[in-house]
Amino acid sequence: MSMVSIERHGTVAVVRYDRGGKANALNLAAMDALIDAASQLAEDDQIRAVVLTGTPAIFSAGIDLKDPALWAHDDPLATQRALARGEALCRAWSELPQVTIAAIEGAAVGGGAVLALACDWRALGANAFLRLPEVRLGLPLAWGGLPRLASLAGPARAKRALFTDFKLDADTAEQWGVADIVAPEGAVVQAALALAREAAACPALATRLTKRAIDAQFDASRHAHAQTDQFLLCHLLSPPTASQTPATARAHPINP
Repeated sequence: MSMVSIERHGTVAVVRYDRGGKANALNLAAMDALIDAASQLAEDDQIRAVVLTGTPAIFSAGIDLKDPALWAHDDPLATQRALARGEALCRAWSELPQVTIAAIEGAAVGGGAVLALACDWRALGANAFLRLPEVRLGLPLAWGGLPRLASLAGPARAKRALFTDFKLDADTAEQWGVADIVAPEGAVVQAALALAREAAACPALATRLTKRAIDAQFDASRHAHAQTDQFLLCHLLSPPTASQTPATARAHPINP
């Protein structure tokens, strides 16, 4: 079964990412599948809005720290190329011409949260939360997540989320401007679809031109490559400490 499926409902598409376990972490194959889905939708002129969701229990716990395709490289250049797929993933979703909504149930951690930040809007279930543990694990936030988080929440709140391991629950995310909708648990996809259909009612050309114009005013993610490279450098120079054992890392997957 494919990890990523696309459902078309008239002018709205729903993309579902489900690995069938492993906390819906993002391995290299999942990144490639999500990039392919974005590429397909970018060429579909009938689709005017896209909802991206995970499983009913979890959006994504972040990068898969046990995926050999990402980490089992003796050559740092090969590792850099693999990790850069996460940056390409978030860029593909941020550059979709259609309006995009991340529908989040459960946890969106690390790279999962950054992927949600790459969408235009975020709808959170009452049980949902975002968490960005990278800096406390000795790694910079990358994949374009840093400018997107700061743009939405402001610099002080972005620092709080990163430096204090703050768990951004649905209500707080809405207060901070990170969440656009909070829906009852189990109803977030339906709420996101309702918002998507409202956006899809706008003329397609005007919507696409306006989205591109707004993004051009605020998009600083062109510098994301530097953050991804900084992540790799920190990873290579700073092996896990006693407080960052493999067991701890597996419990809190993160993004490069």
